[in-house]
Amino acid sequence: MNLSAAVQQLEIPVSELKAICHALDIPIADNSISDDNFQKVQAFITACKERSCSFSEGIQELLRLKTEAQAQQQTMGARFNLDEFFRQRIGVDPQVIKPGSYHYDLYQLLLKSHSISQVGYTLFREAFLRQTQDLILNGVEESEITHNQTVGGFGAAFESIENQFEQNFLGTSVNWGEEEHPVLAAAKQTSLPSAKKTTTSTSHVSKK
Repeated sequence: MNLSAAVQQLEIPVSELKAICHALDIPIADNSISDDNFQKVQAFITACKERSCSFSEGIQELLRLKTEAQAQQQTMGARFNLDEFFRQRIGVDPQVIKPGSYHYDLYQLLLKSHSISQVGYTLFREAFLRQTQDLILNGVEESEITHNQTVGGFGAAFESIENQFEQNFLGTSVNWGEEEHPVLAAAKQTSLPSAKKTTTSTSHVSKK
């Protein structure tokens, strides 16, 4: 959408529109913004009106939140990137794998793991809170946990499952360490031009 049409619909000066786009990291190309980004600007303006604050105040609040998020990221570390994880662990770029292949199916499963992990975390949190509440209100009952459900039992069971999965299903193709996958490292080595050794001769001038 052209900026002229955008400011007419939003009823704001073009300078304020550009300031909002800058705060929202919205690119302006050929004096235009995309329709999706126009909706983001609309949502920002609506939020400012609902909170009875000016656009400049809203921008300052947005910048403050960004600064806090960046500081938190530096403290907690970078967010998990599935594509980088897949390249590092499997040695294959997920952007070039072909549908129907084993690596494609594995990547699709990993994509689903994101939503599964969110559901799992929600269930775990609710169960933990309910059990903690029951523990506080009703006290501790006699444990009915079997040996395989103790911490040690879980550890042994998971270790056995992981070993079987690695040996029988994945083989040795997965890079379980944090270093670069050997396949990618080897590909980089072979793509590098061979260095040619040059000899430099130095002439000695005798002084008379």
